[in-house]
Amino acid sequence: MTEENKSGKGNLVLIGGAEDRIEGKMILKKTIELNNASNIAIITSATLFPLETGEDYYRAFRNLGVDNIYLFDIRNSYEAEKPDFLEKLQNIDMVFFTGGDQVRLTNILLQTRLLQTIKEKYLQNKLTIAGTSAGASAAAEIMTFDGDNEGLIKGSVKFDKGFGFLKDITIDTHFVARGRLGRLTQFLCSGHTNKGIGIGENTSITINPDNTMDVAGTGIVTVVSTHDVSYSNFDRIEPGQRISIDGLRIGFLQENSRFDLKKWRIISS
Repeated sequence: MTEENKSGKGNLVLIGGAEDRIEGKMILKKTIELNNASNIAIITSATLFPLETGEDYYRAFRNLGVDNIYLFDIRNSYEAEKPDFLEKLQNIDMVFFTGGDQVRLTNILLQTRLLQTIKEKYLQNKLTIAGTSAGASAAAEIMTFDGDNEGLIKGSVKFDKGFGFLKDITIDTHFVARGRLGRLTQFLCSGHTNKGIGIGENTSITINPDNTMDVAGTGIVTVVSTHDVSYSNFDRIEPGQRISIDGLRIGFLQENSRFDLKKWRIISS
């Protein structure tokens, strides 16, 4: 048994966005099944349409047979401190962060008792944390934003502090559909981390307590590392200039692939 198993962490499920919520709902179904979640909190802070988005996921989880579903419509940091939310969280076995704007999401929830309680329960294996789109991007220690179409122009990609559920790896979503390889590459060139994962739409990764990762869904998961880069001009060019890089390590994972996050290699597929 590894140290991660001994620590008893829960599962972390990160979805690339645009997951099926109407027909088979396979990604959401598999997420529930990880710990047979029967009490789910849906946190809609990332979106400007919290009621509509919350009701959408409420219907999806209800159709999958979840007994108790709570909508945490939290629109500012003060609301995150409400005793009602903290009390409900004690019996929750899955927290689901919707999509929207990851900057908005972290601005609201960072430094709140609600987020601290979620982290504590996750580390004690008392809940599954799941997020889609912005809710997935915010899971790492540092999250990226902006620079979709100019990812290899220095300075086009912005970053900020994330929730820190995942250490030393950066997450990006809608990865293929929005052409974000350049965005992720630029961020990795900055040296804040040297490993990144780009998740396709209707696709998820489940990060297990032993630091392995399982892929599900219809899209592609892209794993990127700058650990073995032989050339990069990033540190020598000015903002607005184009990045040249050689030796980037890239892998592509499909459904049912298992990946070792520590050794950074496929275990099975």
